[in-house]
Amino acid sequence: TTPQATDHLAADPKDGAVDLFVRNESRYGRIEARHVRIDANAISPEAAKALQAAIKAGGTSSIELDGMAVSVRGDIAVELAHHLGASMPHDPATALAGADKALYLGSDGSFAAQAGASDSLKGRIDGLYRAAEAADRGADGTDLFSQNRVSLTTRKAVLADVQATLSQVDADPDMNADAKAQARSSAATITHELIRSLGNEGDAGALKRDAFASYQKLVASETVGGLKESMIFNAVQQKAFLPADLHPAIDAMKAEIAPQTPPYAAWFKDGKTELNISYAAGHGEGFYEGVTEFMKKKGFAVIDEGGYRKPRHLQMKKTVNGEERTVNIKLRHFNSDSFKDIDDPNTDIVVYGGHSNLGGNTRKSLENAPEANGKDKLIFLGLCSGKDNMDGVRKAFPEAQLVTTFNSSYFNTKTTASGAKQFSTGEDTRALTEIINGALREDDWATINGNIRDRAVGYNHDKELGNYLTPIDTQFNARFRDVDGDGQADLIDRHFNIATVSVAAQPSTGMTPSDPPAGKLGGERPARAAHFANTVDLYNPTYDKYSHKGRIISDGYYSGGDNDGIVRFNTVTEDGRSVYKMEVNDRYAGISEEALRAVTMIEYHRHLEATESDFPIKDPVKSAMTGLLTGVASLKYDQGYNDNAVFAAIKDHYDIPEGVGLREAKAILEADHHDYTGSVKLADKWIAKLDDETREALQARFGAEQ
Repeated sequence: TTPQATDHLAADPKDGAVDLFVRNESRYGRIEARHVRIDANAISPEAAKALQAAIKAGGTSSIELDGMAVSVRGDIAVELAHHLGASMPHDPATALAGADKALYLGSDGSFAAQAGASDSLKGRIDGLYRAAEAADRGADGTDLFSQNRVSLTTRKAVLADVQATLSQVDADPDMNADAKAQARSSAATITHELIRSLGNEGDAGALKRDAFASYQKLVASETVGGLKESMIFNAVQQKAFLPADLHPAIDAMKAEIAPQTPPYAAWFKDGKTELNISYAAGHGEGFYEGVTEFMKKKGFAVIDEGGYRKPRHLQMKKTVNGEERTVNIKLRHFNSDSFKDIDDPNTDIVVYGGHSNLGGNTRKSLENAPEANGKDKLIFLGLCSGKDNMDGVRKAFPEAQLVTTFNSSYFNTKTTASGAKQFSTGEDTRALTEIINGALREDDWATINGNIRDRAVGYNHDKELGNYLTPIDTQFNARFRDVDGDGQADLIDRHFNIATVSVAAQPSTGMTPSDPPAGKLGGERPARAAHFANTVDLYNPTYDKYSHKGRIISDGYYSGGDNDGIVRFNTVTEDGRSVYKMEVNDRYAGISEEALRAVTMIEYHRHLEATESDFPIKDPVKSAMTGLLTGVASLKYDQGYNDNAVFAAIKDHYDIPEGVGLREAKAILEADHHDYTGSVKLADKWIAKLDDETREALQARFGAEQ
């Protein structure tokens, strides 16, 4: 649940448990097979090693279970069949399970929309795309080949067919670049699926190595940046399942998407000894003057006081390894312009420090940012819950490195002579100090990470695990990235989509289902709604047991009906952690962003209420109003200006009594400086302001106290 992850011994490192099938032969000749699950966190390292040895030996009496000596059954297919309910081997004439559309796999290794081999290149590419989409939708820990009990012979044929198809695609003079890239993407997904489906020993291990070699070539030759990044990340996720001698190849791939150091080669090129920082100080508790005083204590001096239109110049000279280096900070008041100097060739680090306005300050700054790719720049966003704008920042500046917060960052204030509150010290300024000092020493990110964790993070966060996401934290970054824009977070997106179909937003009052356009729908609005939901629930005490972990992950669209929910959630395990997958009904793909954000919060509340046994609210009226209040908070803090129209549409959609008003809810949120995204306490205040008739209508609508 934190940016830094560790590996530990387990049969399946993704689910935190060791699964065994054990066979017991009693002295009376009775044979029993048992499925044993051992909590990997509940056994000591010594016991884990002993268990590993017992599994490897596989002999009689190697494990004692309930006082009985048992033997380990080494056929993993038994467990797969038990888990998946598969009873018959794959039949080429039978449609594959796990696909939304008709999908067949022939004995020649080709995928098709109907039984039988595909004669045309177009048909084979279409079949490959369908197969990749099916793999993309598979549950964590499953794969398309094992799920359908595909033989090793057919799997070999699949690899050969993928390679042959790619050769034809590459040689086709009439196919456009996007179509070729999509074919390569589908081929990469299926090759990756093959790797995931195979063990490391015997014929399966040999095929796995062949598939990995093919995948390496695809990665090395890929020219589409986003597709290459996706391919590498999916390979990194499978490192634990590959033979140890292939791990260095994975590490080399990872270095391409997760730079091990800041861009020192560019910063200190040709003998340059200066590090130049553009720093936007946020509004509120005197950040501008407070940051100045903090930096002076760290060795900076004010070289130029600056003025209304001119930044204050702070400078520090420091000798590192016998060489004097200079750090210059241009400090200015924030004006929705965090990225003002991202295109300045003399700026190395772009910094914002201050309040987030629930993500609004970064969003506005992106809208006002100059055109730039961010090459050789480091962006540091010191604010609360910076992860939820990570995708927008990385898409705006794809070549920049980014460091930002996972959850809230905290700071202290002092009282000035005038009686005002002024920033004095905080986690973000301390983290920036560690980045600056690390840069002067040219430390790698692992070292800087450790120093931030040890010296910058306060008691509100786990000192061992930290609160800052850096370029090397690929797994957690992928929770909040959607490189291909299909609405699926990269963490769960196995299939990269080259082109998506944009869906025009309806008016704010529009919550009317309609036929979605053909093709893969663009998922910018679902992704933003999920990111924003992570921020809203972070500050709502109703969700204290469920939030703080970035557990809401966008999963794009689902094929729904007119009467199905606009948004639905599923609690699943991904990457070994429990998450809430959020999907939008494709019949409502045109819903406006502000309406979708508000509905997402309401449905998130309803999902927790329906699925979490320890959900804290038992009164259904209070619960309904608390959920509705999170929707109001979303409207209050989003970037839209049609709150009244959206709220009216929400009331109509959820059949909320007429007397429930937006103005009163906003006033209650505005007056509270702690639960500013809602709480049961504030819902009670809202209910108390209603007239008797409206309260009775709420009781009739949502039911009596349970």
